[in-house]
Amino acid sequence: MNASYHQPQVSNPSATKSLIIINAVIFIAGMYAQQGAVYSIPVQGGQPTSIFEIYGSYSWFNCFIQGEYWRLISYQFLHADLGHVFFNMWALYFFGSAVEQIFGSKRFLIYYLACGVGGALFSSLLAGTGIYHHGVVGYQAQQSVQELANYINYSGVVEVWEFIPLVGASAAVYGIMVAAAFMFPTAQVSLLFPPITLSLRNLSLIVIGIATLTVLMSGSNAGGEAGHLGGILVGAIIMYILRLRYLRSLRSQ
Repeated sequence: MNASYHQPQVSNPSATKSLIIINAVIFIAGMYAQQGAVYSIPVQGGQPTSIFEIYGSYSWFNCFIQGEYWRLISYQFLHADLGHVFFNMWALYFFGSAVEQIFGSKRFLIYYLACGVGGALFSSLLAGTGIYHHGVVGYQAQQSVQELANYINYSGVVEVWEFIPLVGASAAVYGIMVAAAFMFPTAQVSLLFPPITLSLRNLSLIVIGIATLTVLMSGSNAGGEAGHLGGILVGAIIMYILRLRYLRSLRSQ
């Protein structure tokens, strides 16, 4: 998405800048530090994969069956390719500076990470209930993941969706977009493609609609879009609660 809109002046968006720098550094370092892996499980002779993705990407199996809960946070700092990290960081800068100015750096960071966690959990929830498929299905795929589980000495029965790795700051960034839409709903956003101008509220609704259709149709990035919806959902819930508290505060005064 290429866009521009007028946002309040931000004196020192420290959390936004720090997140962008950390994501960029990890991505560059991961291009050089790689190891063989399959579904982010270290496997000798497997596909060369960033060690940060191997030990930091989120999947239901790694996080909840193996107990590596830090992946709910670490996956948010990992990206699949240059385009992935560039557009996520561009959107974070675009929306994050104004939101951080109002939230403050500490609350902004907590909100950001919470939306990212919600994205991972929601993606697994929809995959586990069969609402969408990752595109890796069938008996052969099931056998492959079972063999992979046996390879790391796990004797239980596993499902394909439990192994699919999730990386990216998208869920957190989409949560920031929701916060911006709550704060500046009528702010005008000018897109370069398609060349239209619309309100931030309408842009958010369009993004939600696209993500929902992709999930329901099991599109090529259904898992990622499910994560986006999770980030949006958590962000909307938090913003709604904050708005209610603000209104109650005004009434009490």
